[in-house]
Amino acid sequence: MSDNNAVSPDELAQIAADAAAAGGDTSQYSSNGHNFHQHDNAWRWAGPATGGDWSDPANWKLVDPRGNSVSDTTGSPAVPQSEQNADANVAYYGNTTPMTVVVNAPYYNQIRSLSVWQNSTLKITANYQSGDTNGYVFATAGFENYGTILVDTSARVELGGINSQGGTLTIKNNDGNVVFDNDQVNNGGTINLINASLGTTANPITVAGGTVNLQQNSTLVANLWGEGTTINVDPSTVNTIYVNDRYANNDGNVQGATINGVSENTHFGILGTSSEPVAADYTQNTDGSYTLVISLEDGRSITYPTVNMASGYTPPAHAEIVADGTTGWLIEDPSTVPAPSYTDDTTHQTLAQIATDTDTTGAGIAASSDGHNYHQHDGSWRWVGPTSGGDWSDPNNWALYDSSNNRIPTEDITGSPAIPQAEQNADVNVGYSGSTTPSTVVVNAPYYNQLRSLSVWQDSTLKITGNYQNGSSNGYVFASAGFENYGTIIVDTSAKVELGGINSQSGTLTIMNNDGNVVFDNGQLNNGSGTINLINATLGTTATPINVNGGTVNLQQGSTILANLWGESATINVDPNTVNTIYVNDRYANNDGNVQGAVINNVSGNTHFGILGTSSQPVSANYTKNDNGSYTLVIKLDNGRSITYPTVNMAAGYAPPAQTTIVTDGTTGWLIEDTTPAACFLTGVKLRTVSGDVSVEDIRKGDMLLVQHDGRECEKPVVWVGKNRKIVSAGLPDDEAGYPVLVLKDALAEGVPYQDMLVTSEHCLLMDGRFVPVRMLVNGTSIFYDRTLTTYEYYHVETEDHSVLVADGVLTESYLDTGNRSSFVSDSNVVSLHSRGKTWAADAAAPLEVRADFVEPLFRALAERAGVVAGTAPDAQDRHLTQDAELSLLTEAGSLIRPVRQTKGQMVSFMVPAGVSTVRLVSRASRPCDVIGPFVDDRRTLGVLVGSVMVLHANQMQPVTTHLTDADLSGWHGLEQGGVRWTNGNAVLPLGDAPTQGVSMLTLQILAAGPYDVKQDAAETCRRIMQK
Repeated sequence: MSDNNAVSPDELAQIAADAAAAGGDTSQYSSNGHNFHQHDNAWRWAGPATGGDWSDPANWKLVDPRGNSVSDTTGSPAVPQSEQNADANVAYYGNTTPMTVVVNAPYYNQIRSLSVWQNSTLKITANYQSGDTNGYVFATAGFENYGTILVDTSARVELGGINSQGGTLTIKNNDGNVVFDNDQVNNGGTINLINASLGTTANPITVAGGTVNLQQNSTLVANLWGEGTTINVDPSTVNTIYVNDRYANNDGNVQGATINGVSENTHFGILGTSSEPVAADYTQNTDGSYTLVISLEDGRSITYPTVNMASGYTPPAHAEIVADGTTGWLIEDPSTVPAPSYTDDTTHQTLAQIATDTDTTGAGIAASSDGHNYHQHDGSWRWVGPTSGGDWSDPNNWALYDSSNNRIPTEDITGSPAIPQAEQNADVNVGYSGSTTPSTVVVNAPYYNQLRSLSVWQDSTLKITGNYQNGSSNGYVFASAGFENYGTIIVDTSAKVELGGINSQSGTLTIMNNDGNVVFDNGQLNNGSGTINLINATLGTTATPINVNGGTVNLQQGSTILANLWGESATINVDPNTVNTIYVNDRYANNDGNVQGAVINNVSGNTHFGILGTSSQPVSANYTKNDNGSYTLVIKLDNGRSITYPTVNMAAGYAPPAQTTIVTDGTTGWLIEDTTPAACFLTGVKLRTVSGDVSVEDIRKGDMLLVQHDGRECEKPVVWVGKNRKIVSAGLPDDEAGYPVLVLKDALAEGVPYQDMLVTSEHCLLMDGRFVPVRMLVNGTSIFYDRTLTTYEYYHVETEDHSVLVADGVLTESYLDTGNRSSFVSDSNVVSLHSRGKTWAADAAAPLEVRADFVEPLFRALAERAGVVAGTAPDAQDRHLTQDAELSLLTEAGSLIRPVRQTKGQMVSFMVPAGVSTVRLVSRASRPCDVIGPFVDDRRTLGVLVGSVMVLHANQMQPVTTHLTDADLSGWHGLEQGGVRWTNGNAVLPLGDAPTQGVSMLTLQILAAGPYDVKQDAAETCRRIMQK
């Protein structure tokens, strides 16, 4: 089946070439941008000192660098966001008269810079209006604060990428929506969090110096703390301090912050991006303070050397570590004794007064709530430069017009060079409505100040190539509060670009070489009839998936889109020759599941479908063929719902497997992949031909290979060569991740191989007359996974019949087409073969052998031989094993239930509270191939083998059999004969109707358990469960 919006691989390649060529060589354009703080013109507060309304133009005065009034402004009411781009000042340097300014109206346009001076207060209470949630209600490219800034709104507020926080910054009633573009606060002053969160899991905040106060259930999600920081926590309310240790050195790290007011209500957290904590211990210092040492599983530690407790509180020697359900781990006081009120504690009283003062500040000011939209239609900047490759940074290329279409002489406006970011706030136009003359404009310089609005009209192209300068990574190199695109916008930079909160995308938007740094403030792209091209790029993030409404999305060259649910009429084209990934987040789906309206074209073995970690866990993914030749992909989730892609069109020659493999991707969620085993050679392997040994990358159709047949050497022609590219999926076991196997020179015998040989893990070697997958021979020293190769190209070489080839002196196999041929790019000289699917049983040149009793002696012999092989790796496979499953139950509410009785035989019993109808069986889990040896061909992650299950309540025994009958029950491996079934360490077990009173006794028959790697403990399993 073909779709009208389908795009072929050749067309995708041409899109990439055209985007790269647009605008020509960037060296012809200026690369000198403007900083956020110009010191040319400035807005000064001229309103009442006793409290004034930011939205009243009478309260503002525009002055030039010499302090002279500037009156020649045009357009909207003269307040900083709607008029002249200038530095906005609340009071002035050295001010001694207290004053308060309130921003109660939303302004989606950004101030160039904000200065709040001594004895001055800016209170931001603006919120979204009429259900609108687009953009930031208050935004500045940067700020300096020597007075007080109070943010008391739940809406999003942008405080920019460059800042100097020398005063007081208070954030109240805001759940992580105050944004610093570079995720850093240079805090020489005080930050107050009152029922607020600062920082997110995806973007932890770095606070350099100063004081941070937390109260009323506040959370700080931070990178490592440096010297000189003080943190005060209200002991009477629950407050949490998260730290992210991913930037720590190998010896661990010491947090320089002093922490005061700690009680049993105070939680310390470790972000999920860090190593897992395994212990948390308090020791008392000689001065009465405490040291908290958090030991991590990778051998490092995080130390808080100065923790001062609230009056009357003594911490436990050993704190409890619990998974927090979303972010990582919490370090908590395990005591069940009710906490005192701490109302007499000095820290509590000081912080409570701060909260009271915040509420009363500005409370009597009557401030407008009517803000300005991003698109004013008053004044507008128009492009008047050349039609081919004009420089955005050249003032001669811009003209300013008023709403009556009269040109405004920009030479009469004081300040910076007259280009949109540096001068008059006005709507910016590239081209004009109905334009028929092609034009291209290139922005090669970074501009950290935001445009009020951007319009790119028909036949016009805007290419953004600006990047950070001199090591700076602050803010956005190009920013607009919103845009409408009827032409072409090309973003070709790795830096952050802000395209605003309101948009209309009816043209072409191309994003190249950018890893998730193109930001839409409301997380939504109204794509209409437009096209989005992703070329080696990522759109959306785990924390903020993108909503794409309609249009076409093209992915190529290793691109990823992280999206919320797809609506109707969207088309997605993927390049079948490169790895591309389509993530979807189902958290907004209804209870009956959901159907994705997008049509997806050109899917191949390189195409991955993903489920974000914010969703329910997928338990199965199956393709079925539709009557029109397309396929339906149904992904079932562990909460009973499903995600359906009803129209998936495959690349020519590719047929998907009926059932795909679900793997965790290590960072984002789960991937749905075609993991049909591929046995391949990597670049550099030499195959024996009649002309000598030839590198596999140089083998072509028709070349004559020397093969082994019935003990004789004979010739066979090559009939097909396939090539593909692999990107390793980090975070998975080595064999599932896709790391290649390195067989060292002489590893099999002297001169065999005669050079180091790289093959994929499923590639088979001929051993004692049988083909054995090389993964079953990995010993970690002479044969091991090469984890230095995270991206590589690999090759299939096919003869008419499956053959025994000689590769680097090793007897190995040619390609056997079991159904994955279309995952490969063929030599252009090769005609397509439409042969039947082959099997090992009927078509192999030698039997496939995976039985442990055959493979183990081979494994042992090669491991022993490793002692005489040069260049062996240190054995990284040494594991500490245990038979203890650490079996527990986890309720839907997150309560952990441990066994109350465990016989020496097979029975394990738990006391289950009233009202619990479903539990999870949580245990250690390991793969037999890991804990016994790779010669065991069982790569399932096994928890415990469960037989019968009984529930005793009110002296009545009730059998539970769902785990033996429901094939799709989450966390269980396939149904087996004999009334038994393996868990994967995280298995859902429905118990039937839950009693409303009294406890029940749940008894499990555990028929087998272990061995396990001791690192795979049940706490890790709990953490993974809670994070989902």
